[in-house]
Amino acid sequence: MARKRTVRRKLARGKTWYKIHAPKVFEEKEIGETVGKDADSIIGRCIDLHYSELSGDITKHYIKIKLRINKVVGEHAYTEVIGYELSRPHLQRIIRRRISKIDAIKDIRLKDGKKVRIKGIAITQHKTNVSTETALRKAFIEEIEKILSPFDIESLVVALSTNQPQKEMQKKLNKIYPIRYIDVRKIELLKEKKGIDAKS
Repeated sequence: MARKRTVRRKLARGKTWYKIHAPKVFEEKEIGETVGKDADSIIGRCIDLHYSELSGDITKHYIKIKLRINKVVGEHAYTEVIGYELSRPHLQRIIRRRISKIDAIKDIRLKDGKKVRIKGIAITQHKTNVSTETALRKAFIEEIEKILSPFDIESLVVALSTNQPQKEMQKKLNKIYPIRYIDVRKIELLKEKKGIDAKS
């Protein structure tokens, strides 16, 4: 233990340790520490966590959340959500043979003004034909914008963890062809230049 404390003092010499806090939607609880020479040096620093570490719900261990430090007050660093992704092993368990996999990608503007790229995945009950897949993809893209754009990015990741938005999208797609599984596999925050939208 003494050796560990010595290492920490050497790392912190001339620098400051900052406590990292989760976004407000996760009650700003402390999730770790980082070191920097000053507040400006840690602004923009990113942290990857499992959703279960933020929410305490161990059943959501397959969801990964990307956070970014956007504010520092004293020795406390606060974060915002900038990404969401389902783990590859989770998706591999779901995708089986003799089914059709529908991928949908749509850039949307959320309620908080942020522009994000949504990547959705839907799995049919049985193998289907190309025209049906095309119709499903078109409907899926429409539902992504309709159902997800009223959220801000933080409330969106929480809503997706409940599967409620996915159920709403599945109802629409089931009218075209039975869907066994549907989800948002990734959310990416898009960078934008002033007055210019990020490229789709």
